[in-house]
Amino acid sequence: MTLSHIILIFLLVSSVVATDISAKYKVTFGIFGKIGVAKTNLHVENNKYKITVHAKTTGMANFLSGEREEWYESRGVVKGDILVPDYYKKTVQRYSSYKGETILKKDIKKYIFDHDKKQLHVEKIKLKGNIKTLKKQKGDYYAPNDLLSLFFNFKKMLPSLEVTSNSTFYAVGANKTDGRIDIKPLHVKDEFDWKKGHLMRVIVNDKIFASQKGELLINLRDDGLCQEAILKDVLFFGDIRGEMID
Repeated sequence: MTLSHIILIFLLVSSVVATDISAKYKVTFGIFGKIGVAKTNLHVENNKYKITVHAKTTGMANFLSGEREEWYESRGVVKGDILVPDYYKKTVQRYSSYKGETILKKDIKKYIFDHDKKQLHVEKIKLKGNIKTLKKQKGDYYAPNDLLSLFFNFKKMLPSLEVTSNSTFYAVGANKTDGRIDIKPLHVKDEFDWKKGHLMRVIVNDKIFASQKGELLINLRDDGLCQEAILKDVLFFGDIRGEMID
């Protein structure tokens, strides 16, 4: 899991009634301060939708990561206010040193959904300077959502936004084995200053930034947009915090 995976989870839910919904977030990491920013947009027109996310590192994190940037895109149709993905794409771009030269490296993964057959078709493209490789394969598992569509659908699945019992969802782009995401109630303790909002605990079941299991504490506004989230216990440096700024 990388910076954008965290951002995707920060962007939890939103209504699909409006034509365009956008949000901007900053990400901070303990003693390192601000390490990244991300923007997202949902566009719905003629019963079709498109979600995009662009995230990039900033400051020292930008230097250490080779100017890392990530793009995510989900496209599909709207059925009864539920987003049904046809296509999901993840692109990761960065620069690295190779044989004394600085070259561009880009990893692209495209996922095509076949909901009737409950199958997923995957296309992997790797670019390293002028070298390109392409691999096509059947997905290891099927899920009805990708990571973006799931969280924009979440408010339809839980209209009150109140999590009172454990729930499990599956989405392409989450846990690499089966796409599993666990959502649990969150009871605020003295260590948090969240006094308002709808609170939940999200377990991605994967190591995000060297955290043990990708445990996120999330605070939602009444409209369903995530206003703040915390990724717990990352190495020895504390928590990664995401906060809506626009």
